[in-house]
Amino acid sequence: MTPEDEEFTRIEMESRVKQEYVKSMNRKRQIAEPQDAVVHLMDELAIARIAVRELGDRLSKVEKSNTQVRNETLDEVTHEFEKLAIAFGVDTVHSFMIFVREMKE
Repeated sequence: MTPEDEEFTRIEMESRVKQEYVKSMNRKRQIAEPQDAVVHLMDELAIARIAVRELGDRLSKVEKSNTQVRNETLDEVTHEFEKLAIAFGVDTVHSFMIFVREMKE
């Protein structure tokens, strides 16, 4: 073999080694990327769970506040029904008052 052939063979071998290295790195990335994606999705899921929990807490506060307002309004309505006792009779008005009070939560 001539020195030129030997040099060509050496360069070709280096090229193959580099190609194999690049292929192995790509394989590692392909393996690592799904794992990274899974980790990323798990992080996103954890954030979503926290957000849902916070929204649930806020909703329960709003519902509690709405329940209080609703009950206060129903109390005002029953108080107004008392004023109608003369016009509609005590029994009728008391029946309406009971009906409205049962609407409270």
